[in-house]
Amino acid sequence: MSQIKIKQVEGLQSILDALTAGVTSGSVKSVYTQANHGFTPGIAVTYTTSGWIAASQDSEDTLGRLVVESVPSSGTFVGVSMGTITVPNWNLTPGIYYVVDDIGGGHMSEFTNNDAYTYSNPLMQAITSTTAHVLPWRPSAGKGTPVQLSIAQTDGTYALATSGNYASTGLTLSQTPYRDGSVSVYVNGIAVQESYGSKTGEVYFSNNGGLSAKAIADLIAGDTLYWNGDVAGFDLTTSDYIEIQYQAGITPQ
Repeated sequence: MSQIKIKQVEGLQSILDALTAGVTSGSVKSVYTQANHGFTPGIAVTYTTSGWIAASQDSEDTLGRLVVESVPSSGTFVGVSMGTITVPNWNLTPGIYYVVDDIGGGHMSEFTNNDAYTYSNPLMQAITSTTAHVLPWRPSAGKGTPVQLSIAQTDGTYALATSGNYASTGLTLSQTPYRDGSVSVYVNGIAVQESYGSKTGEVYFSNNGGLSAKAIADLIAGDTLYWNGDVAGFDLTTSDYIEIQYQAGITPQ
């Protein structure tokens, strides 16, 4: 009887681990890179023209959009834009909503009064003392005057077949991401590495046929997602399903 040999696919276990983590985490999150960011787990952060900063309630431009889940290094952090997040040193009150307050440093407090701050910026609801559910944005200004809101948006399609780098996936943004917020890209449910302003990641966005990569602050509806097969280590086929998850801006009527 001949022996059956099973070939070990290089990197298969890491792919399976990433898929398991993505399926079981119950949240939309990404790893962000910024040198000397100074963040700690559990704070709210926002993105401005100068990069990621701790959120503040006193300006529409600094309202929180991510909650920091962990800090792998001084130059990286994991931010959750929607779904479950756990921070061991939290002391939350289950069932209570938390808003960005005026203490500074991205600190959040229990929601008590819409008029307490310039902007009411609820980011999450506590599930246990250390776990919360990060919410889609619903900020308001003053005594309930609405500002632009955001809704969770997912764009998805089966990929075009690609070869090598700088290849169109065939997927475009259907909406403009809300105020330069986070964008997460998944291939068959596994998160891939995006790059903004450069074509060095596994994927990037472009509006000129892939010749240049757009910065995250410049993304708009219609921008196309491009695949770098040499960077990722494999090309896409028409059976690969791609998703883009982000917050899309809407203006209340």
